[in-house]
Amino acid sequence: MQVSSAPGWTYPPVSVLDGAEMGLFDRRKVGLVLTPGLFLVTWFAPLGLEPRAHHLAAVFAAVIVAWVTEVMPISVTALLIGPAMIVVGVTDSRTAFAPYADPLIFLFIGGFFIARAMTRHGLDRRLARSLTTFSLVRGSPIRIRMAFMMTAVVLSMWISNTATAAILIPILLGTLPENDEHASGSVLAIAYASSVGGMGTLIGSPPNFITVRFLQEQAGIDFDFVQWMGVGVPTALVLVVVIGFALQWLAPPPPAEADVSLVASPWSKGELVTAACFALAVLGWTLPGIMRAVGAPYAEEVARALPIGAVAILAAAPLFLIRDADDRTPVLPWHDAAQIDWGLILLFGGGLTLGAQMFETGLAADISQWFLGVTGISSLWGLTAALVVFTVFFTEACSNTASSNMIVPLAIAAAVELEVSPLPPALAVGLAASCAFMLPIATGPNAVAYGTGLLHLPKMMRIGFLLNIIAALTLLAVLYLLTTVHGWT
Repeated sequence: MQVSSAPGWTYPPVSVLDGAEMGLFDRRKVGLVLTPGLFLVTWFAPLGLEPRAHHLAAVFAAVIVAWVTEVMPISVTALLIGPAMIVVGVTDSRTAFAPYADPLIFLFIGGFFIARAMTRHGLDRRLARSLTTFSLVRGSPIRIRMAFMMTAVVLSMWISNTATAAILIPILLGTLPENDEHASGSVLAIAYASSVGGMGTLIGSPPNFITVRFLQEQAGIDFDFVQWMGVGVPTALVLVVVIGFALQWLAPPPPAEADVSLVASPWSKGELVTAACFALAVLGWTLPGIMRAVGAPYAEEVARALPIGAVAILAAAPLFLIRDADDRTPVLPWHDAAQIDWGLILLFGGGLTLGAQMFETGLAADISQWFLGVTGISSLWGLTAALVVFTVFFTEACSNTASSNMIVPLAIAAAVELEVSPLPPALAVGLAASCAFMLPIATGPNAVAYGTGLLHLPKMMRIGFLLNIIAALTLLAVLYLLTTVHGWT
């Protein structure tokens, strides 16, 4: 990925999830040995499991290593999960491939189309610049940085957090003197806020969707779009404020006021159409939840008529139908729409397949029993705290999508084993997967920040480690408050 530069600043190209190129260690070569090796060791080990669970355990072990080491693209690994389970006798082909067409996956496809149109026509950049030019922001470097962080939160609720960071970092650097020594802290602030902001909505970050899906399928707990926002938005806002204040100490902003002037320009036809489609999508996603919350009649009928996956596709459809200002090109041409992250879609499907079969075969219950026996955890919040810390640091070495696919099913199974509510630990894992701040390979925003060339890895790791701890503690406190208020325990 090549990040465009602001005047006076240059950006070397950086691969978002390429740890080998970032000088950590050659993870792929390690994976070439460990992936088949661990599969065989697990396959022949006397684990005392039922045959299907034992075979799935071997596949699960290999998938973990393949995802962590990226021996191949993580989406390719996800695509192989279904065939692998069929070959080793875990399940049949119809069952293995069904999750790749899960209705909620279409939520992301439609959301990706709308986000692509926003980027194509510059609507995201217009919103970013507008949100950082309020009179309240001017006059204080601290307020300017916080404004950029809040802007990142708002944008990353609706578009890719990586794209949010790639949009805002050049804008921010354009407000600073060339080669300002405080720029690295501001870059990290935007990267971390972009990751945290994705917690706010179901389309903001893949772990949110994965958590909701597993809660629905394995625990019988339904979360609509508004209900998730009721958890994700306050959590994101509290976290970004805490992180912002922590960065004032760990990486102070520049002492002088920055220039956040806005260059006004007329709205293009593409922007107007994209904004209208986005507004329709948000209305369709939130209307059933709002109607339920206020006790409006026919709320359930509206919810059945407006499933969020269908809404996303229908709202995106006009982008392909309406012509842009040239009267020849659609607002979103297919060749542009086809550039969305299809690999992430495959990752969803593979993860859902793996999680479903972990419950079906009893492997999730077996692993959770072992985990609880080893750790001695016997309480809801002891389990939740342990999972938050583990998820935060595990995600440093693994995609947050992959880590949530692996850990959320185990969190639910562990809660069932303890006979406590699975909601707090599952939510904790889904949200904690967006709180990995140490390594460039952990998240897309981290990689974008590192790719500016303004950060040294030791500094990023030092700041990120402290923020991982701060974020984990803050997340636990917010979840405890929210679950207590809602009676989810």
